[in-house]
Amino acid sequence: MTLSAALRTATSSLSSTSQQAAVTSRNIAGIGDPNYIRRDAAVVTNYYGTTRVDTQRVVNQALFDSSLMANAKYAKSDAIASSIDRLASFQQLNEFSNSAASLLGELKNATEFAAATPSDNTTLNSLVENARSMATALNSSYTEIMNTKTDIDSAIRTSVTNLRTMLAQLTELNDAIVEGSRFGNDVFDELDIRDSLLNEISTEIGINVVSRENNDVMLTLNNGVVLFEKKPRDIQFQAMPSYGPNTQGSNLFVDGVPVTGDDSRLPIYTGAIAGNFELRDRYLVDQQNQLDEIARGLIEAYSEQDQTGGGKPALAGLFTWDGGPGVPTSGILQPGIAGSLSVNEIVDHTKGGDVTLLRDGAINGDADYLSNTAGGASFSDRLYELSANIDKGMTFDSSSGLPQDLTLQEYANQSLDQFNALRQSTTNSREYLGELSAGFKAALQNENGVNLDYEMSRLLEIERAYQATAKLLSTVDEMLETLIASI
Repeated sequence: MTLSAALRTATSSLSSTSQQAAVTSRNIAGIGDPNYIRRDAAVVTNYYGTTRVDTQRVVNQALFDSSLMANAKYAKSDAIASSIDRLASFQQLNEFSNSAASLLGELKNATEFAAATPSDNTTLNSLVENARSMATALNSSYTEIMNTKTDIDSAIRTSVTNLRTMLAQLTELNDAIVEGSRFGNDVFDELDIRDSLLNEISTEIGINVVSRENNDVMLTLNNGVVLFEKKPRDIQFQAMPSYGPNTQGSNLFVDGVPVTGDDSRLPIYTGAIAGNFELRDRYLVDQQNQLDEIARGLIEAYSEQDQTGGGKPALAGLFTWDGGPGVPTSGILQPGIAGSLSVNEIVDHTKGGDVTLLRDGAINGDADYLSNTAGGASFSDRLYELSANIDKGMTFDSSSGLPQDLTLQEYANQSLDQFNALRQSTTNSREYLGELSAGFKAALQNENGVNLDYEMSRLLEIERAYQATAKLLSTVDEMLETLIASI
């Protein structure tokens, strides 16, 4: 090797070790930053024997994509479970003492107590109070469902706003990355920031990341609809200011394509937005319909019948609604009836009503509905009949998500069982997916993050390489001095 070749080798090696030291120092500075991706500076020798340092981000793209998917699934389950917990809390959590099933059992007991002592107005008044508690609980639960729907729309609107903001940031960031990559600039920091942004986007809505030339990316939703390509696609959602029994919530549109609702051929299925839509349009609708059916069943069970056999229609008894004194059609869902259910003022002692009409009948003033024709104070047949009606088969609307042919008590029990099962499954799903998401993030950090022990060992290797290069330079220097001195 000539002295000039040795000098070139030494200076090239010195430049390489300097760059490697800079990269390793930057890695060490990135310890503790969950968004920092480790850089690897490798010395590469080309065809002509010269060397250069090739720096790369250590990214496991498959693991990163899996982490985004797990993050989106967890965000969906968390959105659903949080609202389910809210409704459960409203019903007194695990005891569910404020649930329709529990209160219906208490109402039946109160009816039987009143039947046992029909001449005692105290037990009749107690029956009215139990009925009031039942009606109030259904009213409140129904209102809570409407409020929850309104809050969900607000949450979706916030998510869409956040999504638009993040996609706007992604546009600027992605343009800078593509431009820098085209000219060979260091864009590693920008790539780290973009990966962090993609992680945040996946929390709102599930995405697939498609890598392209010059570190460009395109985002599609999990259903294949394009969300971002050079620039964001248009995202539209109209939140409802409030919900009523027949209010239909609007859908989410991406680039004019509906990605939620029954009309969507490509529905989204991960992310907080997907979870909120599923909750609003599926689970809460079932709960709403079941409350309506329980309320309708109560009016039917405690209604009064024509005692003459003349075939007059049933009339509201202990319970009534905004369509009273008529009784809603059996087996047909009456939206909003749970919200308007109330104790009939005609028998409500706090409103000046006559509570003994519960025992005797003819509550609505028509003598054809009188059961206690003898006028005896110990007449109990009607009250026992009302109690039996709770355990008598009824027909329910199948759109409520429960079987059609059940007793009122069975229907209320199954409604509570279904809600409990939903709560348990969503809680389990949230816990599992939370652990899965955390596991992927930990694996990603272990794979792509910085290990201090490894980086310190790399610094030692670089130091040794530097020492060897310094020794070579010193030797060349001595040889040059000798050569010059001999001239």
